[in-house]
Amino acid sequence: MKRLGLVRTLKGTIIFLAVMTAACYTAVFPQRIREAGMEYNISWLVTPGIIAISASAIPIAIALALFWQICTEIGRDNSFCHKNAGRLTGIGFCALVDTGYCAVGTVTIEILMGSPVWVLGLMVCTVGLAIALAAFLLSHLVLKAADMKAENDLTI
Repeated sequence: MKRLGLVRTLKGTIIFLAVMTAACYTAVFPQRIREAGMEYNISWLVTPGIIAISASAIPIAIALALFWQICTEIGRDNSFCHKNAGRLTGIGFCALVDTGYCAVGTVTIEILMGSPVWVLGLMVCTVGLAIALAAFLLSHLVLKAADMKAENDLTI
């Protein structure tokens, strides 16, 4: 796949992920929280629950924006640059923040409702940690490649 085709595919994927995330956070999650509030007789926690789950969308939005910027640099044929390494580190930190937030939320739900949601929370946390590790690893590799590129640019 050529560079521009790759960039279009990646940006299309980012748009798809943003739309799916928005759909989950505006329709699916609030509805499930309302249902759980009625089922477990904790309707007083529905609004705080919706607000709490909505806060977890912030790191996701930041990570998608950083990924968009990385794709823009790839489109400019500047894949291996210090900015992209920093952006990948930012994506890693967003994944860690969201993973920690998910872990706290999972424990809170377990304490309040006694439901076996911890299994799903554990899976989400595992995926979040994998994304964070991959982003940090890629950041390191891009930084090394950017340094090698800068060194080669100085060579005649």
